[in-house]
Amino acid sequence: MPFIRTFAPFVAGVAAMSRLKFTAYNVGGALVWVLGISAAGYFFGNLPWVKENLEKIIWALILVPGAMAILGAWRAQRKAAVQS
Repeated sequence: MPFIRTFAPFVAGVAAMSRLKFTAYNVGGALVWVLGISAAGYFFGNLPWVKENLEKIIWALILVPGAMAILGAWRAQRKAAVQS
């Protein structure tokens, strides 16, 4: 999700979206994100399994996306080396 929010302004500019429409979508998306994450934290944070394994969950949330980024960069580098 952070990647989408990073590129959204550029896509909106290329699509010639009005400032009012972009602001409405941006604020709406932020509200949905904050409320959704807060609700998920409230509901899942009360589960005994989550309470017992919170440290492992946090490490997974850090390491899995990092590993995916490294793998993607490695694949792109390998693909560029093959094409040149």
